[in-house]
Amino acid sequence: MIDRNEIALNEKENNGRSVFLYYSEIVGMYMAFGLSAYYVTMVTDPFMSYSEELNMPVALLRKEHILYLRQGLKKVAHKRMESYQFEMNVTVGRAGYEKWEQKIFNKHEGIY
Repeated sequence: MIDRNEIALNEKENNGRSVFLYYSEIVGMYMAFGLSAYYVTMVTDPFMSYSEELNMPVALLRKEHILYLRQGLKKVAHKRMESYQFEMNVTVGRAGYEKWEQKIFNKHEGIY
């Protein structure tokens, strides 16, 4: 089960290199939130949405996306069908994140 507090803490303390993924049994996909979602888009092209509950972007990743991440990033931790943690080769930081986040939010809000 996905822990909202863990997600919020991981993204708040993200060091500019970490990608945290969480598995949703309901959806059958891994998800990345906030900065992790931003970093994922630098490696692959996931489906993007916005989590109203967590108030941050969310990337939905199919198995093929995980393969791209495994090829391009260093795997730090993995609990099968629960979570992944990857590390990027270089620190990306938050440069451009706020603009990107607003773009994802505006697309999400434009649906209504």
